[in-house]
Amino acid sequence: MTDIIIDGKRYTRENLNEIENESVRDFLIEWFSDSPTVNLHTSGSTGKPKLIVAEKSRMIASARMTLDYLKLKKEDTALLCLSVNYIAGKMMIVRAIVGGLNLLIGDVSSNPLQNEDRHVDFAAMVPLQVYNSYRDKSGRFSKIGKVIIGGGAIDKNEESTYSSLPNEIYATYGMTETLSHIAMRRINGESRSTYFTPMNGVELSLKDGEENEGKCVGTLVIKAPMLCAETLYTNDNVEMGPDGTFRILGRKDNVVCSGGIKLQIEEIEAKLADYIPYDFAISSVQDEKLGEKLVLVVECVESDSSITISDLSQHLEKYEVPKQIFFTSCLPRTESGKIARANLKQMICKP
Repeated sequence: MTDIIIDGKRYTRENLNEIENESVRDFLIEWFSDSPTVNLHTSGSTGKPKLIVAEKSRMIASARMTLDYLKLKKEDTALLCLSVNYIAGKMMIVRAIVGGLNLLIGDVSSNPLQNEDRHVDFAAMVPLQVYNSYRDKSGRFSKIGKVIIGGGAIDKNEESTYSSLPNEIYATYGMTETLSHIAMRRINGESRSTYFTPMNGVELSLKDGEENEGKCVGTLVIKAPMLCAETLYTNDNVEMGPDGTFRILGRKDNVVCSGGIKLQIEEIEAKLADYIPYDFAISSVQDEKLGEKLVLVVECVESDSSITISDLSQHLEKYEVPKQIFFTSCLPRTESGKIARANLKQMICKP
């Protein structure tokens, strides 16, 4: 594994300087160096971004997991349309190296297929890219052989629009610490599912699990020795079936305890997604009576909005209704487009 094919041309350590894309070139120089590690950065969606030093051997193991799971073969084309600054983009390059794939350097944009006319066997995208690509009149999205989606949750209603497409589309679960995804679920075709299936070599369990109608609910614990040396205790609340498959409920640090009732922010946001015509987020502020109270933060000018607490109550359970609405010109986001929850909370809690 001392070379890579990019747009049909083979590159080795000796001719990497011929690669025009600076980000790809810089990563490959780091990858083909004698160092056994590379530097990674987390996205910072729930806190400050942090540096992770990853072993190349573990990144290779991760790449092999994906290649085997998707049955990708040598010389298949793989479209790189994610930033190489983060693990998702880096791993597309590593998969190309390990699997002998032909890496196609595409547009790192919200609509990466807009100017793409090459044959693509495999691509990785974030939900926004899929949203725009699916609506592109060219129909190129449905012609990609296999698509994996990561970097954020897929809107439930949006997911249903992809269900009848002819290609293979998967939602993924993972994080920088696990060197990309450790579980997938098919979201279209006859084998589509709402539950993720862990990949080979990944052992999952729950911390503080509680029985709920035959399934167990708790925070996910990941043991994947080929990918990371230590057991990972996540902040993701999941519902796990007896077969080890799981459904994500939301993050533990996105649980608001209001008046003694535990409320999962992501579940409330999903219920409101069809009824609020603006970007928005649920958060919380301290409250003397309730301890914490739910609030809605909407990205629009207050005078342009007709959203009321009364409207929200028609779509939510009694305890899920936000007690206050904030308006902002710009919701704080990470570079990858996720809501920066910690920054949002700081913003609305400022006096």
